[in-house]
Amino acid sequence: MELNELKNSMSTLEQVLAKTNSDIKINVSASETAQTKILGKYRKNMLSCAILAIVFVSLWIGNVNPDKLPNIYKASIAAITAIAAVWYALLYFKLKNVRIASTPPATLVAKTATIKLLAYAGELFFVLALTVFFTCLLSDMLVMNRLAFWLIVVTLFAGLLCSAFYIWPRCMKLFRELHSIKE
Repeated sequence: MELNELKNSMSTLEQVLAKTNSDIKINVSASETAQTKILGKYRKNMLSCAILAIVFVSLWIGNVNPDKLPNIYKASIAAITAIAAVWYALLYFKLKNVRIASTPPATLVAKTATIKLLAYAGELFFVLALTVFFTCLLSDMLVMNRLAFWLIVVTLFAGLLCSAFYIWPRCMKLFRELHSIKE
């Protein structure tokens, strides 16, 4: 976040929290557009995680090729993605229930801050769960198949770079726009 954006966010928050005499108006069109985009992302994430959970539950139940990928990893992936699907569904419905046009600015900032905090807490939980998962998986892959080990490491590194420089900044921008103020 740039210094000017931080100053603007702080002055907006100060105005809303202090309930000054200045009239604060939410930019409804920009906020509703951001809400629609975030809802779309949550819907896609929910669907992707649910599909992955179903696939890995099927692989786990069917005991498909446990020599290459042990059942404990299939069960772990299924559990993590199923929990993620439920988490994204919860965030989706919480954000969908926010009525931007009819909610007072202070309440809107509080609701969106709560949803943002929940989203970041969920992402942190899943990063920790995936860290444990990939630590176990990579230690096994280093022994069983070095090519698979290096392919997983390169893919993880590329995914982290893409997330850090493309996905997360766009998500933070959408959350800032969620309660943008008319000037």
